Amino acid sequence: MRTVFILLSLLLSTIGFAQQDKHYSMWNENLSTLNAGATGVMNEDVRLLANYRMQWLTLSGLPFNSGTFSFDGKIKLTNSYNTIGVGVNFTNDQTGDTRIMSNVVSVPVAFNIALDRMNFISVGLAPGFYMQSFTPGNQTWDNQWNGEEFDQSIPNPEYFVNKASAFDMGAGIYYQYIMDENTHVKGGISMNHINGPNLSYLGMNTGLFRNINFMISGNKFSTLRKFGISPQALFSFYGPNYNLLLGSYFDHELFESSERTDYVQRSFLSYGIFMRWNDALIGSIAYKLNAFKIGVSYDLNFSPLKTITKSVGAVEFFLKYSALVDRRAYIHDRKLFRWRGKGRM
Repeated sequence: MRTVFILLSLLLSTIGFAQQDKHYSMWNENLSTLNAGATGVMNEDVRLLANYRMQWLTLSGLPFNSGTFSFDGKIKLTNSYNTIGVGVNFTNDQTGDTRIMSNVVSVPVAFNIALDRMNFISVGLAPGFYMQSFTPGNQTWDNQWNGEEFDQSIPNPEYFVNKASAFDMGAGIYYQYIMDENTHVKGGISMNHINGPNLSYLGMNTGLFRNINFMISGNKFSTLRKFGISPQALFSFYGPNYNLLLGSYFDHELFESSERTDYVQRSFLSYGIFMRWNDALIGSIAYKLNAFKIGVSYDLNFSPLKTITKSVGAVEFFLKYSALVDRRAYIHDRKLFRWRGKGRM
């Protein structure tokens, strides 16, 4: 029990410094929350995604959990191959019995530039609002230790504000390269909490650490396009902390897209193996049927926390919908992983 208390104390001590932020194993499904430059970068016109993660389920009390809802779409500019991506993201993050809760709302906007038929670059900004709170009745304090246990009936002399909010800003650059008809490479860099939002607890102003992300992913399909591999890696810095997540999906095409001008998306079954450096081994599976995609992942914890978590890291789910708004302007090009509008490059 003492070990559990020490662990939770370390985890929840971030309350004084307001250093709490989301992280997902299936990060590449929801890029606009990480990189504002990826907003509206897609084959379709609109995209909606819901994501939910539960972490460390074996610890006593409430598990840590995160939920995200995002929407983004693209606006085609007249007489131009370029587009503007716009979206909205909402994330709720809660940690354990203390109910340290963060609500983050952002409105990313990106300018997507087609350099030529093979190269695309996007630059985006994501202004938003960061709100954090916790439930003070669930904590224990030094003066409440009676020699044998913490007695919450003893009055707590500490005075603090349990809610804080601040303006937040993120920015990012995202790049795509269509190497040939069977190969794509994508990558980007982003920074979130650029302005270091100040959140005040116990009379202290503490700014959020800046979050820097480097990401790269790719798609490589066989000549017959029945089997593919999709490697990806994410390297994140959050103040003095870092996170490296890398691995790959393996994709099996179940249904080909239509050869007619009528738009029908390809369908896949994908399974993947990933590793979060010094923390967890991650297995995931996803199924894409036309405009819908659903996926689940499981984190097998192998860090020193495994003695308490019993190697149970996290369970994560997502549901995505993406579709064209105006199908009449598109003709299927089977040689590339995209739909090219009439008159496009």
